[in-house]
Amino acid sequence: MITMMTKSFKAKGRTAVATIGWGRRTAARTGSGSKGENTLVPALLGIKSILVPTDFSAPSKKALDYAVPFAEQFGAKLTLLHVVERVATPGFANSLPLLMENDKLMAACKAQLQSLVKQKAIHPKLVERTLVRQGRSFREIADAVRTLKADLIIISTHGYTGLKHALLGSTAERVVRHAPCPVLPI
Repeated sequence: MITMMTKSFKAKGRTAVATIGWGRRTAARTGSGSKGENTLVPALLGIKSILVPTDFSAPSKKALDYAVPFAEQFGAKLTLLHVVERVATPGFANSLPLLMENDKLMAACKAQLQSLVKQKAIHPKLVERTLVRQGRSFREIADAVRTLKADLIIISTHGYTGLKHALLGSTAERVVRHAPCPVLPI
């Protein structure tokens, strides 16, 4: 037996009725007066920009696999983001010039992001930009959302966290707490 549910809601000054059922497409009828026109619910949500943070792990690549159909369905653009976490260095390392190494690392990560787009065969028009930032992952992700005015974050809940996850909580959990937009954890 298929369970169906009908829900009315208001979005952008228009009333919409959505019928939701397991295994069925969600459709909505919007009305601005006596006669309504059929549109899909994604048009009412207004998602135009999706941020997909990645650490190049298998779970984060899976999150990208989810983000591509979302972007296609909503007519949105993807921004792929990789955050390079700063590594604690001993005191004597401050006297050594590590700037060149950091630039090479950032360039290598940018190239890896672009390679990931090609590897996943994502249409170039779907990807708005690829970014590499440096700092604490959850802070940089939340800051990128504010700067880019992204409407949604699609992030994996497992990555290269290991013991850090057990002690501090995962990056995805912190992103959910600090992000100014909805977060879809995969």
